[in-house]
Amino acid sequence: MDYIFGTVARNGVTVENLKTVGEAHTDLDGFQQVVRKYPDSIAIDNFRIVEKYHTDTDAEGTCYDWYIIDSHNSYVDKYTPAAATVQQAQEAAAITFVTLAETGSVDAVTAAEHADLFSPWAYPVAYTEGQLRQYNGRLYRCIQPHTSQADWTPDAAVSLWAPASDPAEEWPEWSQPVGAFDAYPQGAKVTHKGHRYTSDIENNVWEPGVYGWTEAEG
Repeated sequence: MDYIFGTVARNGVTVENLKTVGEAHTDLDGFQQVVRKYPDSIAIDNFRIVEKYHTDTDAEGTCYDWYIIDSHNSYVDKYTPAAATVQQAQEAAAITFVTLAETGSVDAVTAAEHADLFSPWAYPVAYTEGQLRQYNGRLYRCIQPHTSQADWTPDAAVSLWAPASDPAEEWPEWSQPVGAFDAYPQGAKVTHKGHRYTSDIENNVWEPGVYGWTEAEG
C-alpha cells in the first residue's frame, strides 16, 4: 500500500489530504500512524482521519482512496537505524495516546487495556482532575485535585480516584488503534456492532468485518 500526502482545496480552503494506492480499498478512521522504510531513511507520519471523500478503481484494478486529515506531524530520519527510529516513533505515539486518554479522546476501555503506558501512582505528587495513573495493575482517573499521601492510594481514596475501566472484560468493545503500539495482537477478542470477533493477525489495526478478524460463533 502506498500513502501519498498532499493538499486539496475544499470549500475554498486548502486542507491536508491523504491518497492511498494499492490492490484493495482502505477504510481508515481515527488516529493513524504510517511508517515508510527506505534503504537510507525512514519516514513516519501520525495523523487523524477527518473524512473519506472519494474512492476510485482504474482499468488495471488499482484502488485509490482519498481522505481529509488533520493533527498531522511527520519526520524523516536518514541516520538512525530503522529499528531505533520505529521505537522512537512508538514512544512518541505512546505520549500522544496518554494525552488523548486524559482529555477523553480515547475511550476508557482502550486506555485501561494499555495501563502500562501510564505513569505509576506516587506520593507526594500534586495531581489534577483527569490525570490517569496505574496502581496495582489497574488504571485510575483523578476526580479531585489533591496532593497525594501514602495512605491515599487510588484503590482506597474513592473521593479522589475512580477506576478508568475494567480491562478484564472478555469481549471489550473494539476501538480504532491509534498506532502500532496499541494494535490488536493475534487472538484478541472484541465486540463490534453487536458481533464478537477474534483477531487473525498480529498488529491488527483493521476494523472487524473488514479484514483480519473472524466472527465468533454463538
